[in-house]
Amino acid sequence: MKKKEITVNEIKAMSYTDFVGFINQWNVLPGSHNTLSKWAIFSNLNKKSNILEIACTTGFSSRELAILTGCKGKAIDISEKSVKSAVYNKKKYAPKIKIDYLVEDGYKFNTKEKFSHIVIGAALKFFPDPEGMLKKCISLLNDGGVILASPFYIKSKLPKPLIAKFNKVFGITPTVESYKDIIKIYRGLEIIYEERNDILKETDEELKHYCHSTIKRACKIREISDKKVYKFMYDRLLEVKKMSNELRPYQGYSVLVLRYRSKIYPNRYVELF
Repeated sequence: MKKKEITVNEIKAMSYTDFVGFINQWNVLPGSHNTLSKWAIFSNLNKKSNILEIACTTGFSSRELAILTGCKGKAIDISEKSVKSAVYNKKKYAPKIKIDYLVEDGYKFNTKEKFSHIVIGAALKFFPDPEGMLKKCISLLNDGGVILASPFYIKSKLPKPLIAKFNKVFGITPTVESYKDIIKIYRGLEIIYEERNDILKETDEELKHYCHSTIKRACKIREISDKKVYKFMYDRLLEVKKMSNELRPYQGYSVLVLRYRSKIYPNRYVELF
């Protein structure tokens, strides 16, 4: 029996997160490999480390950190399609790493395990209750463990039409808070390392090359031969990338290594600079 190919309407009906999982988009954190390298160095991430990645999507951060340092651990996401792609990526690109990918709701995730590092990247802001999610993360850390974050912040006010456009494409509201508003949520943790960065816009050629590479691979993985389906997936991903690109002049992001120590948390005894 011939395999039934997916239709344009089925892809159109997918949520943004499921679409990311379906096409196996390597949904990277701000700063990409550059941020991962800084995390590894300044958090002393190594082969003895036991990490947990929250909202891992297709597994980029945990996978690449494991390749870079030899660490082991777990990574969770609520999207089954994303986790399936994370498992595929592990088998295809990093079969020797010791990271388990699980379909889990971050708020409800339960384990007796404690972790040396918890990776949240830029995801914390997009949880319905960011402070609650951060407290959950802290409860899963070893005393002296660290949170690895790379939050976006806004350098200048976003125009309302741009916010509405972003919401339509992604189904969520973009970060609209200033640096000080964003950093406030981490106030109970010690800042071991921080670097603030601007973001450059990508060129049209860079966007198209990325989208073609990603969708061509997705069609190969999913055995999709319908040119209309390819074009729709390409166009949807390009719309996502162009939308993100429009935000870049307004955005900055911070690379953070944040330490939890029970004798200090949630107080702060060190000045901020």
